[in-house]
Parts: sequence; C-alpha cells; structure tokens
Amino acid sequence: MGAAVPVSVTIITKDEERNLGRCLASVRFSDDVVVLDSGSTDRTAEVAARHGARFAHRAWTGYTEQKNAAAAEARYPWVLSLDADEWLAEGAGEEIARVLAAPEHAAYALRRVSAFSGGFLPRTWSGDVPVRLYRKDRARFEGAHVHESVSVDGGGTVGRLETTLYHLTHRSVADQVARLNRYSDLAARRAQDQGRSFSIIRMLVGPAAAFFKMYVLKGGAIEGVRGLVAAVDHAHYVFLKSAKLWERTRTPDREFVRRVPPTPEDPEPGAQSG
Repeated sequence: MGAAVPVSVTIITKDEERNLGRCLASVRFSDDVVVLDSGSTDRTAEVAARHGARFAHRAWTGYTEQKNAAAAEARYPWVLSLDADEWLAEGAGEEIARVLAAPEHAAYALRRVSAFSGGFLPRTWSGDVPVRLYRKDRARFEGAHVHESVSVDGGGTVGRLETTLYHLTHRSVADQVARLNRYSDLAARRAQDQGRSFSIIRMLVGPAAAFFKMYVLKGGAIEGVRGLVAAVDHAHYVFLKSAKLWERTRTPDREFVRRVPPTPEDPEPGAQSG
C-alpha cells in the first residue's frame, strides 16, 4: 500500500462499501492494513481487497472488543485505529513517520473535523481530539457498549499530531436519526449496567444544555441550517438516552401487564436494538 511507515492500520467494518475506499486511500503509507469485518453483506470485502488490505472476520461483540481484536492482528507495535467513515488529511504518512522515528509518547491524538449532510461542521461537531495512534503494548481501547476510547497504561503520556482526522459523521438527516437511535440504545444499556437511576431533572435539563452548548457555545448558530439541525438532533439524542433509561428501569404497570400478557413472539424484557 505504498512506502512502509512502521505502523499498522486497523479498521472495523460492517457494510461500509461507501466509506471504506476513502479511508484506505488515506493510509497508503502503511504496508499493514487490517480490516476486521463483522458480517458485511455488501462489497466491503471487495473494496478492502482492491486496496490491498488484509480482511478478517469476527462476530460482533462490541466496539471495544472488536477494535482490540483488530489490534491483536497488527504486525507492528504501533497501531493507527480508524473508523471506516474517517480518513486522514494529506501528509499524514510523513508526519507519522517523523513521530515514530523517535516517539516521545505512548499514544497520539488527532483533531477531528466532522461532516453532516453534504458539508463540514468545523464548530458544531468538531474540535474533539481522539487518541488513534498508540503502542499496543502500552495502550488499548476501553469502554462499554459505546463511546470507546484508547486508555494508556500508567506512566504513559499522550501527544498530539498536526494531521487532521476527517469524519463523514452522517450523510443525511435520516442517517443521523438512525444512528442516534442506535447509539442511545447503547448509552442507556451502559447507564443501566452502571447502576444509574433515571432522573426526570436530567431528562428536562440535559437536552436544553446540550442544545445550548452545540448551538451557542460551539458556534452552531453561525453554521446556518446545518448547524441548527445538528444541535437540535444532538439535544434529541440526550433526551432519548434518558427516555430509554427510564424505559429500562421503570416499574411495570400492573394494569397493562394484566391486559397485555406477553406472547412467545415478544422480545426478552429490556431487549434493545444495537
């Protein structure tokens, strides 16, 4: 995949034929690219093969486990973990080569710029700096269900790359709604696993605070209708997390249970998508 920079690139996929090629084209500087797939039915495997990536299969067990399993397949000590809908700016290979020639940290983060519905949102959804380049013997992904992140062993430090990480977050409003529905399921499950209780105050205040942060503090108001839609939908996501936690932990309504007995076709209690 080009002149070898001593780093393995890992990408987890499921039905990512539309995104994967862009991601793989941005990491041609690596000669070890691992695509770990969890059951794609589209042309994801074909795209991976066209770009010379190693393609492996693993049943889905969660984002954290999947990304750590991909890292276990890496040939180099240094791993660059990307999502299929992300890609690196030009010049990334040169910077990573310089950094890895004499690394001063156990891991490195990149500033991410996100896109939504045909345009970038450099204010509303951008500015986060996720850790993506790390030594696999000194760091790994941690987190339950959703919002996994790289955790560095004690004593290890995290540096910063200048290269920009681009993220095609949602192609459309419909994509955004579908993903936020799925992610709010996972977030509610994590909250329940952690023993958190439902709070009506959090349900009332949280969405308003989320909208204010995205639209006012982060500058969504100057990013036009795109910024407004993104901020409103983020507030809705915060509301859904509370609503789904309530649904998972609420006291059963006796009258409803009496009049609507379960059938063999009903899902297990508390079962959610995602």
